[in-house]
Amino acid sequence: MFDVGRRITDIRTSQGISLTNLAKRSGIAQSSLSYIESGKAQPTVETVHKICAALGITLAEFFADHAQEEELPADIKRMIAIARRLTPRQRKLLLEVMEEWLNQTGM
Repeated sequence: MFDVGRRITDIRTSQGISLTNLAKRSGIAQSSLSYIESGKAQPTVETVHKICAALGITLAEFFADHAQEEELPADIKRMIAIARRLTPRQRKLLLEVMEEWLNQTGM
């Protein structure tokens, strides 16, 4: 069964976001988030949507099968989480820098 609270915790911690920070970003009380993450409360779809927006992901991404992503090292998952929050222009610039680094190392 899909564990909503566990999924929120996993995404939040992989992005390096504290419970307090997520509460501020989402407009949801920290105590409510704590109950959701611990499985003591089940959030509404609207609440999950607010949490997803605060985490910079869509509902589809939240509920998608992340088996492949789970195999990634923690630092790569953090990079992906950060990249999701960048503007399209910022992502383009970051990609250019990364490609330049690879070109310099001959990869």
